[in-house]
This record gives sequence, structure tokens and C-alpha cells, in this order.
Amino acid sequence: MDQKNPQTALPGESIWHNLSENVFRQHLVELEKCTNAVPTGMQTFPVNDWLDQSASDSHTLPLSVEQQFADDFAYLSAVEEGAQSVAAACIEEHIRPPGLVIRFAALDISMNNTTKTTLQAMLELLTKSKPEIETHSLLFQQVVQLHFVRLLARLRSVKWQKPIYLSKSHKKALWQDFANLTHRVQFIYTKKEGVLRRSVERHLQALAEVYESFEYVHSESVEEMLHMRRLVQQSFEFCTCEEIREYAQRLQSSIGLTPTKQVGAAIKTFRQIEKIAAYWRISFSLVETARRYPSLFQNIKTEYLTPYKSIPTSIGYEPWAKTCHVHAEIQLAVYYDTLTEQEQRNCHHPRAIGTSKYLCYLCYHFLRAHRRFFPSNTHGRLYDQWTVPDLTEFEEQVRQRYRKILEDIDGEVVSETKAVYGTEPSSSGLVKWRPEPMTSRQNLLNMDAEEASVV
Repeated sequence: MDQKNPQTALPGESIWHNLSENVFRQHLVELEKCTNAVPTGMQTFPVNDWLDQSASDSHTLPLSVEQQFADDFAYLSAVEEGAQSVAAACIEEHIRPPGLVIRFAALDISMNNTTKTTLQAMLELLTKSKPEIETHSLLFQQVVQLHFVRLLARLRSVKWQKPIYLSKSHKKALWQDFANLTHRVQFIYTKKEGVLRRSVERHLQALAEVYESFEYVHSESVEEMLHMRRLVQQSFEFCTCEEIREYAQRLQSSIGLTPTKQVGAAIKTFRQIEKIAAYWRISFSLVETARRYPSLFQNIKTEYLTPYKSIPTSIGYEPWAKTCHVHAEIQLAVYYDTLTEQEQRNCHHPRAIGTSKYLCYLCYHFLRAHRRFFPSNTHGRLYDQWTVPDLTEFEEQVRQRYRKILEDIDGEVVSETKAVYGTEPSSSGLVKWRPEPMTSRQNLLNMDAEEASVV
């Protein structure tokens, strides 16, 4: 597979001219050492908080719709397990003729032909004038078919063939985790709330039975696919049930400074159910968006960026971290920053980058300093293997802009490190521990984003 070289700039034209890349990377490692590589908690940001709202009037899609649509297609394009399947997408609104281009990027790999063909088929389905219910049903079938293996992984099903890097893990099936969720109910509700408690327990038991029964359906059968679609739909109904949402929020509110292992595991189970339920919600949301903006959906297509090669590094927090990568979000930002005026003439510049997972700490800070894309969230995890392309084709304006962005990020990292240590690094090492966050962005239960990082 072809990959682009991320380091083509001449020494005097490098984006690292003012700030040594080695110094930048060492600062990242110092911050990781004192924060368990999680400098901030998980955060989400409302559209109204973005400073550049006034620049969005010429678009047909409201920014919130553009962000959601881009997030949903990024989520759908991330079919495989693992970090390499993290994907990002931008929505281009074309003017003459009216239409949309969904531009995808991935960390290290291009999406395979099956994924690309299915995504295009989904878009074509959205352009049809079929009844909304029928369109949603057909789209949902395509979504589940495309993500069937990943759904098996999310269920930790016995039918799932683990990838090599997970071959030694021995987590039990997801349905078995429901026992802990049910057990926690007795600590959340008072004796006077017996009716409500029993109702929550019934909802938990019903979904656990649906999950467990899937394991006994004959593999590669029509019944198996039907059961999976039913499982996903009922997961969505479970997550949007008012009693379950309240239980999840009460469970979240019960967390102290150091959550117990059992409570953390219960919240993680909720998060896994949300990921499964997301496929039903996304199918419905895409159809609704297509119906609200029909002119844009009469001409719609997909495009894919060629990823960059990884580059070696000798500086890292983890001993195995020997290469740096250009994250999908950065690939998209660089692409739009290097378009010519002629190439941009017939389309509105995307204002959002959709992602299959929350933004990492560095991508969030890059987009916040960049100011052309709405930084909608972050899971707060810092990956020092992160980097930015340093290209000879950068115009001087872009080069200077990236130098300033990297200096801003470095200043934030140094400031955060000093804030953790006080004034000087501590000889005792780690001084501010935060557990590694879950990175998926689905939040159907409306659990508090900051607290969601407990597992």
C-alpha cells in the first residue's frame, strides 16, 4: 500500500525550525510520567462555545449537524479493532451543483474495498426517495452486516476470533458482566424505591438474556443476523429507557475520588452497551439528516486520503514506542490547509472533523490552536507517538502557522507539567494519577463525560 512521506521539508523550512522536535517530545514524556499519560479528564464541548460560529452562515448544514454527520460516518468507517482502525471524516458542502463529499482519513491504513463499497452503498441509499422507515431498515441491515465482526468483539462473543494482539486476554462475555450491574442496584436505590429498583432489574435481566441467547444461535445463519439486529435495537431501547438512564446517572454520581473496582466495571459495561446501541442510533440519524437536507443528498460521494508513513523516534514514555504517526485528524487538517484557492472555490470549507473515538490530548490542542475546525471533545489521553507532517509543499503562511501551533502546544504541555509538580519535577515520579479513559464518544446514557474516565 502506498504511503506518503511525512518529512520532506528542507531543514531551513521545517515546522520545527523554532522548536526542536526532540525537545517537544521530551516535554511530552515528562508530562506523561507525572500524569499516567492522562493529563486531563474526558471532556465534551457544545457548539455554542466555539469562537468561530459567525463564519458558518454560508453553509446549509448547521455546525451541530455537520459534526454529528461526520462523527457518524467516521464511526461507521472504523470497522476493524485496534488503534489502526481509528478513523476521521470531514463533510464538504459543494455549491454547484449542490452536493456533499465525505472525505475520510485513517491512522496507518486505508479502508479496505469492502468497507469503501459498503459506505458508498449507504450513501446511495440515502439519496433514494423510499419511505423513511424502509430506508432506515435497509440502512440498518447494511450497518450491522459491515460491523458484524466488530459487534462480536464488543459482545466478547465465543463466536469472535480474537486478533493476535488480544490472543492472551481472557475477558468473559459481556452478558456475564450484567450480574455486577444488577448487584449494584441494591446500593443505588432505597427500600422505599422497591418498585423502581425491580423495574431496573427487569430491564437488565431482559437485555442480558438477549445477549446470552445470541451465543446459541447457529453461526453464519439468517437467524444469527436477525438476532444481531434485534440485539442492537434492544440495546438502543435499553440505553434510552428513562429508568436505565437514571440508574446510570445515579451510579455515576456514587463515585468518590477513588471508585471501587466493581463500580468502575459497572460503568464500563454501560459504555460497551452504548457502543453496540450506537449502530441503531446512527442509522436513524443519517436517514433523518438526508430527509431534512434533500438537495445536498442528491449528489454525494466519498474520498479517501492516503495515510503517511510512520517515522522512527528514540524518545518515548513506553519502551515499545519506537515510531511516530500522523493521526487521522491531523491528516485532514493538513489536507485542507494545502488546498489551492482554485481547489477550494466550489466548496465550503469543513468546520468539523468527525472521529470514531474522542480526540486525543494532542489532537484536541492542535485543533483548538488551529481554529478552523471545531474541537468537540477529548478523552484526555496523551500519545507521545503523535506528530505533524513537515512538508516541502507548505506555503510560508501554513509553515508559520504550524510553528505557532506547535509552540502553543508545547507551552501548554510545559505549563501543565509545572502545575502538576508545583515548580520542579519530583524525584518520586508520578504525582497526579488519572486512570486511562475509555475513548469511544457514544454517550446515549448522558453520563457525565469527566467522570466517564474511571475505567
